Amino acid sequence: MPHQVHQRKFGRETGHRKSMFRNLTQAILRYESVKTTEAKAKEVRTFVDGMIILGKNGSLVARRKAISWLPEKEIVDKLFTDLATRYADRTSGFTRLTRLPRRVGDSAPMMLIELMPAVEETADPSAEAKPRRRLALPRRKTTAKASSDGGKGAGPAAKKTVAKKTVKAKA
Repeated sequence: MPHQVHQRKFGRETGHRKSMFRNLTQAILRYESVKTTEAKAKEVRTFVDGMIILGKNGSLVARRKAISWLPEKEIVDKLFTDLATRYADRTSGFTRLTRLPRRVGDSAPMMLIELMPAVEETADPSAEAKPRRRLALPRRKTTAKASSDGGKGAGPAAKKTVAKKTVKAKA
């Protein structure tokens, strides 16, 4: 009995389940952001991380393993060129899972699985050090009574009068 082997079955046979993971892995590597169910997102992130680790390896054996899992050659080229250089300093954690509202049809929990941005794509700390500018909100108008209080503004603001419309009589 194999211990600590816990995989989700998704009500599919092995071949169908593997092809679903291959297609979902390919979609995540192509579009870099995919909306899917929570269980599928949690299960497929291991395959995506494994493919990026193969891309970072860069050897011929790693390329052949990636080609055997991913059916499109363009995605494999992107994996070994663009994504390998993007995550050169990162050892793991290439994906981010974000919760989304439940699906309307069957109320399934949905998640957004996306590739993490590179270090240079994130905001630099010098830009975050600047103080945030506050929004200029309109001030309350004070009454004459409030201004006689020394400007404390203890009284309510003066109410505006609404102009009435004049109706023309029909001749």
